[in-house]
Amino acid sequence: MTLADIYRARRTALERYVRRFLGNPEEAADVAQEAFLKVYAAEVGHQTPVSEALLFTAARNLALSELRKRTSRATDAMGDMSELGVEAIGSNPEAIASNRQMITAVEAAMKNMSPRCLEVFRLRKLDGLSHLEISQSLGMSTKSVERHITHALQLCHEALLHDRSRSGVRRLPGRWRE
Repeated sequence: MTLADIYRARRTALERYVRRFLGNPEEAADVAQEAFLKVYAAEVGHQTPVSEALLFTAARNLALSELRKRTSRATDAMGDMSELGVEAIGSNPEAIASNRQMITAVEAAMKNMSPRCLEVFRLRKLDGLSHLEISQSLGMSTKSVERHITHALQLCHEALLHDRSRSGVRRLPGRWRE
């Protein structure tokens, strides 16, 4: 039996299994193929035979890794403080007033954060620490760090939307848009 035959025989079940984790058929196909190649490479190196259990375990681990990356990318992509659209000092009076409104909105959001959430938010957005560095520094899991950052950014986003709706402005700058 060739490698292609082995892959075809297990591909459908493996992709269906991975899709339960990722929810995306294209990503599931990629992860299933990567898992198969990793397990097959180990078998070729005489480290282990290609077994159904090993193949599905490798696929699950790769899918979970992809979910962690996706979550990390999502929280990082929600916006850096530099992308709030705050302009340089010395701008026109309208820009200065707009910047003050944004700063006031973010400060209001920070007042609504729990102490732990605020600490994580400051370490990430002001000190520039990575999720791993924050988790090690505070003795918490990276998943908890990601949840705190996501919650903090949601509060900032809501505060900015609220402030914009009060002032009649409809658009948010940069990545803070909906």
